[in-house]
Amino acid sequence: MVDIGKLNRRITFLRLETSEDEMGQDKSEWKKYRTVWATVKPYKSSEYNFMSKLKPEVTHRIYIRFRKDITADMRIQYQGHVYSIAGPPLDMDNQHRMLEIQCEEVFEDVKYQL
Repeated sequence: MVDIGKLNRRITFLRLETSEDEMGQDKSEWKKYRTVWATVKPYKSSEYNFMSKLKPEVTHRIYIRFRKDITADMRIQYQGHVYSIAGPPLDMDNQHRMLEIQCEEVFEDVKYQL
């Protein structure tokens, strides 16, 4: 269990929102959804070869107070980095107190509305 007092980092959840531009085309942007207190723990760093390019993979675990509105299709912004959520958030001990979110840093060139 994570000590509530260690939720000492501010993270922001991002949601992909789709709107229509002036030409009637769909346009998707990552926009801020919620900012919460969290514990951020890096636990793995590696690189793998993807189409003849080394792609870095940094994996983290992020802990927050339990929320029902956090989903795997969101992203997380923390200290200038963006992380994708790898799977559904886990309700620790099924007690609705804390969520564990496993995520990977996003290195692709994506525009964010921050």
